[in-house]
Amino acid sequence: MTYAEILIKKGKRGAAAFVQAECMSNKAGSSGSTQTQEVYQIPQHLQALLDHLLHPEKDINDSETVDWCRWLVGGGRTPDDFSHNVQEYNNTVMCGLVWTANFVAFRCQTCRISQCMSLCADCFRHGNHEGHDYNMFKSQAGGACDCGDASVMRESGFCSRHGPNACRRRPGAPAELMCVAENMLPKMILRLLQHLRDKSIPAVAATPEELLESYKVTIEQADKFLNLLHEFCDMGTAMRSVITRCLVNTGQYQSLTEHILSDDSEYANFMRRSADKYSEALNSLPNPDPPPEFCDCPALTARLTHHSFLEELVFWTVKYEFPQKLVCLLLNMLPDSQYKEAFTRAFVLHYSRMSMMLVKSSNSDSLSNRVVHVSVQLFSNEELALRMTDNLYLLHIMVSSLKNMMSNVLTQNTLGDLKQNYHEVVDCAEHVMKDHCYWPLVSDLNNVLSHPPIAYRFMQDEKLLNMWFDFLSMFQGMNVNVREMESHIEFEPNTYYAAFSAELEASASPMWALVSHLKDNSTRQLTLNVIKQCLAAIKDWFDAIYFSRPDQVDTLKVSFHLPLHRYFSVFVRQAVKLQGFSLAELLPDTDTLHLMMMHPLRVQTAFYEIMCHMWVRNGLQIKGQAMTYIQCHFCNSMVDADMFLLQLCATRLEPATFLSAVLDRFHALPWLSLSGGEKEQESPRLLDQEQEVPIMESALIFLASLITLRTNLGLSEQDLTRLEMVTLLCMGDKTHSLLSEHMPEKCGSGVLTDDFERVLAEVGQFREPQFEPGGNMQQGMYVPKPEVWETMYDPIYVLLRAVHRRDFQNSIDRFNTYAQQNGRVNVGGSPADRATVPWPPWRLPPPCDPLYQDPRLLLHSKFAHGLIFNLLYKAVHGNCTSENITSLTVFLLELALSHPQTQFSGQEVALSTPTPWFIVHEPVDLQYDTWFPTDWLSANLRHTVTAIFSNQPAPVHTSMEVDQVSDGSTDDSESTPYNVETPTSVVIDGAGSPPLFRQGDSSRSLAITMSQASALVPVMPGTVDTVSSLSMVQQSGQGPSTSQPALLPATRESLLSGREVVPVGDVQLGPVQHAGGGVPVHAGTALPEQAAITSPTQRSVVNINDSIVSLLVKLHSKLSGKPDSYTPLVERRVDAAQANTTTQQYKESRIGDGCFFIEKVLDKICDVDVACEQFIKVTRAQLWPTQHAREAQQEERQEKEEAEARRRRARERQAKMMRDFAEKQHRFMKTAMETATDGGEEEAEQTGANIRREYDCVHCHQTQPSTEDRPMGLVVLLQATSVLGHKHRDNEGLVLPTRPEEKAALAVEDSLAAEYEARFEELSRHFDTRSHLLAVNTGWQGGVFVQSCGHHVHLACHQSYMQSLRGTGARPTSQTLAVDRGEYMCPMCRQLANSVLPIPPDMEGQVVRARSQCAVILGHEVTALLREPPLSPNMSAQSQLMHAMSQIMENLTKATYPQYRQVGSPQPNHAVILFVSSIARTNLELDLVTRGGVLITAAGATASPLPATSKPRSCFLPLLHVLAIHMKIMSLKPLVSDWCQVSGLWQDEDDRTLLVRENDVPVLLRDPTTLLLHFSLILPVQIDRAFFTTIVRQVYNLCWTQACLKLACRLPAHHRTVLRDEWRRQANNPANHMKVDTLAAGLGIIISTLDSSGLFNDDVDHPRGQTADSLPHDVTFDQLEVRLQANCLPFLRIASLLRHYIYNEPLPDIWEADWEFTRLAQFLGMADMDMSGRVASAPCLGWLVPPASLVSSWATGMEVFSTRSQLAARKLVLTNNIWRQPQLLRLPRNYDAIFQFYHKRECTVCQRVPKDPTLCLLCGVMVCLREACCRPPAGDLTHEAVRHSIDCGAGTAPFLAVNSATIVVIRGKRACIWGSIYLDAFGEEDRELKRGKPLFLNPERYQLLETQWLSHRFDHTNRKWIWHRDQL
Repeated sequence: MTYAEILIKKGKRGAAAFVQAECMSNKAGSSGSTQTQEVYQIPQHLQALLDHLLHPEKDINDSETVDWCRWLVGGGRTPDDFSHNVQEYNNTVMCGLVWTANFVAFRCQTCRISQCMSLCADCFRHGNHEGHDYNMFKSQAGGACDCGDASVMRESGFCSRHGPNACRRRPGAPAELMCVAENMLPKMILRLLQHLRDKSIPAVAATPEELLESYKVTIEQADKFLNLLHEFCDMGTAMRSVITRCLVNTGQYQSLTEHILSDDSEYANFMRRSADKYSEALNSLPNPDPPPEFCDCPALTARLTHHSFLEELVFWTVKYEFPQKLVCLLLNMLPDSQYKEAFTRAFVLHYSRMSMMLVKSSNSDSLSNRVVHVSVQLFSNEELALRMTDNLYLLHIMVSSLKNMMSNVLTQNTLGDLKQNYHEVVDCAEHVMKDHCYWPLVSDLNNVLSHPPIAYRFMQDEKLLNMWFDFLSMFQGMNVNVREMESHIEFEPNTYYAAFSAELEASASPMWALVSHLKDNSTRQLTLNVIKQCLAAIKDWFDAIYFSRPDQVDTLKVSFHLPLHRYFSVFVRQAVKLQGFSLAELLPDTDTLHLMMMHPLRVQTAFYEIMCHMWVRNGLQIKGQAMTYIQCHFCNSMVDADMFLLQLCATRLEPATFLSAVLDRFHALPWLSLSGGEKEQESPRLLDQEQEVPIMESALIFLASLITLRTNLGLSEQDLTRLEMVTLLCMGDKTHSLLSEHMPEKCGSGVLTDDFERVLAEVGQFREPQFEPGGNMQQGMYVPKPEVWETMYDPIYVLLRAVHRRDFQNSIDRFNTYAQQNGRVNVGGSPADRATVPWPPWRLPPPCDPLYQDPRLLLHSKFAHGLIFNLLYKAVHGNCTSENITSLTVFLLELALSHPQTQFSGQEVALSTPTPWFIVHEPVDLQYDTWFPTDWLSANLRHTVTAIFSNQPAPVHTSMEVDQVSDGSTDDSESTPYNVETPTSVVIDGAGSPPLFRQGDSSRSLAITMSQASALVPVMPGTVDTVSSLSMVQQSGQGPSTSQPALLPATRESLLSGREVVPVGDVQLGPVQHAGGGVPVHAGTALPEQAAITSPTQRSVVNINDSIVSLLVKLHSKLSGKPDSYTPLVERRVDAAQANTTTQQYKESRIGDGCFFIEKVLDKICDVDVACEQFIKVTRAQLWPTQHAREAQQEERQEKEEAEARRRRARERQAKMMRDFAEKQHRFMKTAMETATDGGEEEAEQTGANIRREYDCVHCHQTQPSTEDRPMGLVVLLQATSVLGHKHRDNEGLVLPTRPEEKAALAVEDSLAAEYEARFEELSRHFDTRSHLLAVNTGWQGGVFVQSCGHHVHLACHQSYMQSLRGTGARPTSQTLAVDRGEYMCPMCRQLANSVLPIPPDMEGQVVRARSQCAVILGHEVTALLREPPLSPNMSAQSQLMHAMSQIMENLTKATYPQYRQVGSPQPNHAVILFVSSIARTNLELDLVTRGGVLITAAGATASPLPATSKPRSCFLPLLHVLAIHMKIMSLKPLVSDWCQVSGLWQDEDDRTLLVRENDVPVLLRDPTTLLLHFSLILPVQIDRAFFTTIVRQVYNLCWTQACLKLACRLPAHHRTVLRDEWRRQANNPANHMKVDTLAAGLGIIISTLDSSGLFNDDVDHPRGQTADSLPHDVTFDQLEVRLQANCLPFLRIASLLRHYIYNEPLPDIWEADWEFTRLAQFLGMADMDMSGRVASAPCLGWLVPPASLVSSWATGMEVFSTRSQLAARKLVLTNNIWRQPQLLRLPRNYDAIFQFYHKRECTVCQRVPKDPTLCLLCGVMVCLREACCRPPAGDLTHEAVRHSIDCGAGTAPFLAVNSATIVVIRGKRACIWGSIYLDAFGEEDRELKRGKPLFLNPERYQLLETQWLSHRFDHTNRKWIWHRDQL
């Protein structure tokens, strides 16, 4: 017998005890001799047993083996005892709980040190995070709890059980406890390795999918074994340290895996085979070739050698693609620091192989998650990561792994010159890029770079930086887009996602991580290092793509990806901002800068081209790229960096160079050209006609952005945060989460929470969650404060951030709305009456950081001035410019003026030569630096540009096209001033107009005539004249620096004289020939002379004769529609009317129209120097010399006209009053005549019977009454309801349990439905069916509610409409209409309906009149009517109306569920009556519920938050008619006996004995309301009020007596005795007529009659003791009266509603609860109206026969029953009838309470944790939503939630889905997601709990949900319904 067999015979416990003893003795023996770690000896018995149990040929998962191991480790204890014992020695400081995907964990921003910190729910609960910024999240990849780890989180956040303070130093575990484990574990881990080796298959032998499957199977085969190891780990530190020691022990590993190979045994053979498989697997996981400089780095070498179990285990983990079980096992031991280091080391050694795996794996997505699950635990620790960097070259491994990964997917870069280009970029369509295989590596790199010392090492190491920029240049210029010029592309690529995410994750994230550590000048050298390497990389890239001249950029190609440029930009900004560098130290030479500028500029122009629809043929994806480029996650890293680089270039290069490059790239020159010569030269048409203006706008927006953006030029972080926030708020109101989500971020480091909240409080106003009228629920929103629009809204910045152009438009619209609503629009010039639309408030920038040059310098150049001049000229004279272009031009000029120009003294312009400047210099079209003499703004503003030469020879035909209007002056003499009168005087008719050039008169050949006499020669703008040379130009006196008169071209819009004001906007302004004002001049006359001038240097010339100032003044006049409308500030100060325009506030405001901004600029020009101010004066005088005199005349004329108009209006008002008066008189006479004739029929008039009601059919729109053959009907919706069933005696217990002890307190059982159900059962058990069916109502659960929208249809029209609906089949709109079940939308209001309720024809004269007012006679008449109820006359069974009546009855029956119908009753007629009267009862009771459960006026208002208008219209009366007709068809005799029994009016005794049956329900047990309904339905509906009052009063007698009986049952015995004796004493006196007219009498007669029946014996009550309705021992009559009234009120309320509907009488106004009984009794005619004070219950009684005998007869019936069945009788008498309003369960304020209690809770039905636990809000039951687990086994396929909605809510139930915090409403066959009732602190929903912020109950929303449930309005307020097909 072997050792193993001997031990196995001992049994598990015995063997374990034996082995433990052996191990201990072994240990004692070895401690004597110094035993080294290497010599490793297991006790021999244990060795033998383990060899047997863990034999490699045996199945590793054999449960018997696993169980043996579990017992052996315990050394004789049971596994549970052993586990508890070991846990007592748990010394852990950290939690370290490891979880996998979908685990719910927490992250606290306040406590975290590392980004990746997370806590398990237990540690979070036990820590103190009150008031912290935390969120709950569902883990994506898995993770581990960091509680107790001070390197990852602050100690203040540790829970009470972890961290250094929580640790109670426990002693180490004793040797005897752990000795077996120490000996066993090496063998066990070896067994695991053997299994992994044995099952590995060669990579070449299978496809990646098959490999993946085999990996899965292998791990599953070891599942139980791995579980055992997990159990060991969970025992705490004592056991964990045993495992970790074994894993890192190199000696054990070698002796067990290598030394054995030399043996000669079967086992050794197996081990040799296993070693072969292992080496094969090693070779199948190759390493990429290391870069030559890293050959000595162990992690990058080709061969891997493992030295411990741990290293080999990590290898298999990688090989098997990170199986969850294995990963968790390795991570579980991380709290052991020695192990953590060894594990990290092993992980790093395999790192580069992992990168290969990521590319190869077929499951790279989940593999990525699992890799990060591990690495994030290791690299978040700074010390550890630093050691790995220093000892194992971690950074080099990461960078080279990334580079290797990318180098396999390179392709040629197509951005540059295709022939000369040798640059390669990544191919974004490859798997690596598309599926983000690089993500884990980048994530780890960013994690490691977040540790400062490692980042410093990265930036110090030039080789590493070099390698890094090599890597980045693979992204530089990737994903090139080529603009489609011909046809639309066929296939839209989606590679841009890959490109953008790669740049963000792999380039920008590490960049921001590095930059964040460069905070001061201690790290200057590092920054310099990076910038130097970056510049070198950029230059290499230029060489590689063969880019040496700026013009080599292709206008049809663009790539949005320039990571190298962006690194340069961001590092330069950081260096200047924080490290004290000057730009000169960092920037390259200007040539390189010029080259560097071109690609970012191309990206910008491409962006604007895309926005102007120039790339539409490239499909939607190109728009996607443009939008992503500025999207919030990318903008800091992309567009902001580009703009900063361009700002640097703009201030370093010559302005002319920069600006001309911009205009050229934007293709703006052809449009700007004044000579029109540029247009034809482009071969591919880059622009369509309609794109010219938008692209010009874009160029100006770009320039304005470039000049005004201060994002990186000195704006503080706080100001930047404010600007970003304002920008977001201006685009639209936003929720808090959207704001924080859309704030631009620098890859993970967004704005700090405190700053965010502070800035938000400054600029935003919170608007609480609201409801829209349609029932939509708004979330809590932030809206901009008014001062935001006044001073902060910056449209330029909005454009920079507006992903959709509509966002920008929104912001402009919102701004305009604000300005106009608050009257903030300033109107420049004289305030006009027109409604002005403000110009966008372009903001002047804050000062620039002194370290940079202000980009406004661009505007201090003659090139810029020429451009501004050109644009203004087009704005004044052209008609093709847009308002945006004009406003931006004026803004650019204002920017130029806002930056002082210091380098000019004013002397530079005066020219020494007598020759004027423009004669020597030719101003050439589009070459703006030739237009002005210097860069001095002041002079250039005043400089008159006389003419512009085109820069190429003009073909002869040009003049034909352009010169269409010739010189308007007919006067030859130069001296006469030319007075501009009206626009018509400009153009002289036809051929008479003299030609512009006269032969021989060369001295005036160019109309640039000037003299001091200010001859203004109007020349048409755009007139191009051909000039052979400049010698013809006559010299004109002084140089241009003197203030000279400007030459005014004669255009329609600027020559506005006083007599003819052209309103802006009416006419298309433009040159005369377009304006329609003048007659076109024929060009033909001018041709012969012009053609004569021929010369080789022929060039076209455009006459201009304007200065910037004159253009501004004209533009002001053009926009205001008045001549000379600009008034300088000096004159405005004097004019009282314009005093408001001189205030400081007016000066600083940015809200105004065009004139306001032009006035601003002109004011600033006045301030530049005296010369400018003078010049403006002179210019105005020359343009409008006689303007002011004319204005005075005009004002006089205007005053006269106004006075005349006032008189006219007064006359009109008088006439209208007379007309109205006459009409009123006429109407009065007419009505008076009518009234006189009607006076005779007063009675009929009152009841309204004579007026035939007419209805409007919503189909055929005919208005007519409802008749027998053409009946009308109401559009109604019938639905089953259980709302009434959910009433409770008291609502205290209706709270959703969120703790185990609250489960018992939930009191949903004692509902009205349960109580009335029990009563019905009890009655049916004791009494005749015929009687008990008529004694009470059902329908409390599963009743039918009828509601209408109030619209009418002809039944015939409706039938054909339904026919057509059935015919059309499922239209998209009818997706959620069950037409086959009769559903349709009301054609008028689109509300859901499913039936039509017929309206009976008006019964004229059909009212059954009372013949007498005597109550007894009335009572007998009722008896007679009941005996022979007259069926409504002329109601034939065949008529349309009857057909409709039976149809609706059928629908009513179908509307509820089978389980709620009284099917198969032995008395079908009685069952129908029960059903019919119950429908009436249900609808009246529900009406009462919507009024707040009482008829108090105020209660109805508060019960429903719906506005009064949207309250559903009642359709009760037509419903009553329908029910009454069915009641009459069933016409049952017992109702006569019911009436006789109640009233006591029998004809004689025989009659009585005939009608009353033996086993009838005693009268005192019948429901009085039911009786009242029976009588109302069986008698004619149109019945005299007197009858109704009589019936109500008789039933009230019964009701009151029943209430007395109920009180008697509860009265203490001594009170009962007193009352009984008193009654008997009076009754014994024969002279007494016994009246029952007081409470004492009522109680007395009842008690004395029933005393002997045992009914008052309360010993049988269950529960004993006090109940809700028991009476106190010393009860008073007042208390009894109150109780009695409360018992009668339910009857009075229903009776009042009946009266209100039948007789259309308004309900009384009742304002206080204790007046309700009095007012209702008066309303019902049971008490006098004029009684002051309250009414008691007894005086309302109205007996028709002696009461004593009647009550006695009632009581006797009761006595018989009670003697027979005392228990049942007492129970039935005490049935409760006072109920609270139905309501939903009350919920906890904090959602977390619900989530934690229910999200892992087991379902009581299937005993599993549901995927989607969902709670019913009516009763608190948890159901498994959308799962089939809880369906009943037999046949019924309905899922649990639907089944429950039917059982609990008759098909309508609101549920709360726990995992998403949303409300799901099931309504019949449909369901919808209603919304959320839990909102976060900012009033926002968190659907699916994605953000995980704490949520709180929003009472208003919950109230809305409850109201919609109570009023059955779900169908009308929610639109998004789906068919649930019973699968919820």
